[in-house]
Amino acid sequence: MNEKVIIVTYNDDYSKSEAIELSRSAGYLPVYVFQVKVLKGGKYGLTTGKAFELRNLVIEKRPDLVIVDEQLSASQIYNLSKLLNVNVIDRIRLILNIFEKRAATTEAKLQVKLAELQYEVPRIREIVRLSKMGEQTGPMGYGAYEVDKYIRFLKRQIVSLRRKLEKERVRRDLFRKKRLEENKFIVSLAGYTAAGKTTLFNALTDENKPVTGKLFTTLTTTARKMKGYEDIIIIDTVGFIERLPHFMIESFKSTLEELQFSDVILLVLDYSLKEEEFLRKYKASLQVLNELGVDLGKVVLVLNKIDLKDDNFVFEDDLIKEKVEVSALKGTNLDKLKEILYKKYIEAKNTQLIQEKAVNQL
Repeated sequence: MNEKVIIVTYNDDYSKSEAIELSRSAGYLPVYVFQVKVLKGGKYGLTTGKAFELRNLVIEKRPDLVIVDEQLSASQIYNLSKLLNVNVIDRIRLILNIFEKRAATTEAKLQVKLAELQYEVPRIREIVRLSKMGEQTGPMGYGAYEVDKYIRFLKRQIVSLRRKLEKERVRRDLFRKKRLEENKFIVSLAGYTAAGKTTLFNALTDENKPVTGKLFTTLTTTARKMKGYEDIIIIDTVGFIERLPHFMIESFKSTLEELQFSDVILLVLDYSLKEEEFLRKYKASLQVLNELGVDLGKVVLVLNKIDLKDDNFVFEDDLIKEKVEVSALKGTNLDKLKEILYKKYIEAKNTQLIQEKAVNQL
């Protein structure tokens, strides 16, 4: 792609770093980062003064696209595009572009398409109204009847996609039921995107899943036996990210619900990050787990990349009782992590035997 982009994001290093990485993961080439304090309200999504500053920058840098690192309304995107005389996309559209590039399986493609439609449908009527006000020609020259007809068509597509995803969910349920019947112990990997989940998955299972170092490498779940432990199944899942709207979580629910049915969840975070960035990603991950209804009592915090850690801060939190520091890449403390998982597996097996004994005595 290599389209040149100007990124508009918040005035802090964390937001700047993540927005650049998101843009690169989508295949764009950032040429400038324009940082502001306010990024959501008003006519343009940023103050009028900053919007005109941005216009001068666009004239100077001549980008192909402007990316605003926040979820904007259709009218804000339209107004800003018109002012800048260049195409504008928001944070959600950017993430959807990355998902579209990464989707490899049928299920992932269905999930991305559903998320895209749920993003676009509420905006179409407003886009058409604004286009008409601007007397633009082309596909947005629809009348009210044609717009309603098109929206109804898209809504039927959403229903169809949900039905197809429900079939995928049924198929997944059958696999899950089979694992339960075989008394398998399910361990799911979760965490902020690019925390090293897939590297840890490979290390625990002796697999060779691609590790790119880019955001959202994994969009679908993969299940494998833990090396040396036939009854412990490790599942890799899609990564989390800050400011992800509910409809996108909903679209990927058939994948993420593996977390609800797991015996243990390994919440993987990059411990080499500076304290502020680490805490923001930790809180964002907890928010997604909470939205999915995950019991935090099943969570073990895996502080990954300790081989790269040079910050002195020590993370402490009462919400998650158990934690382990590892380097998935170097293999540091993986034996300790495996011991924790095996101990939990034995505890679950003993509990099951006690329950079965109680049932037999009835």
